[in-house]
Amino acid sequence: MVDRVLLQEEATRLLDILRTTPFNNCYPLSREFKELPNRTGIYAIRHRFQGILYIGKSGNVRSRLRGGHKALGWAFIDRLDPDDVRIAVVRVSFEWIRLTLQLEGIMLRQVRPPYNDRIAQED
Repeated sequence: MVDRVLLQEEATRLLDILRTTPFNNCYPLSREFKELPNRTGIYAIRHRFQGILYIGKSGNVRSRLRGGHKALGWAFIDRLDPDDVRIAVVRVSFEWIRLTLQLEGIMLRQVRPPYNDRIAQED
C-alpha cells in the first residue's frame, strides 16, 4: 500500500507535467495518432487557451485515442478549432502503473476538467 501523501505528490507531479508541457510539444490530432506512445500513461486533452479539457489514463494511449474518444467529439460539437486542441501525455513509471486509477482520480478532483463527465469520488 502506498502512502496517501506519496500518492498525492506523484499525482501533483504528473499533473504539473500535463499542464506545463508547451502546447506546441503536445501531440496534434490525427486519424491514426501514430506519434502517441503505445504505453501506459495519463493523458490530457488540452485547448491552447482553455487549458485541460479532459484527463484520462490508458494502458496504451495510442490505442485509446485511435478508437475514438468522447472528448474529441465534444470538442467538435463545441466547434473548437482542431489546431487549438492537442494531447499531452505523461508516461507512468512501472512502480505507479497499478495506481493509475487513484492518480487519475486525484488529478480530476484538482482540475475538474469540463469534458470529464464524472469525477472520481474520494475513498
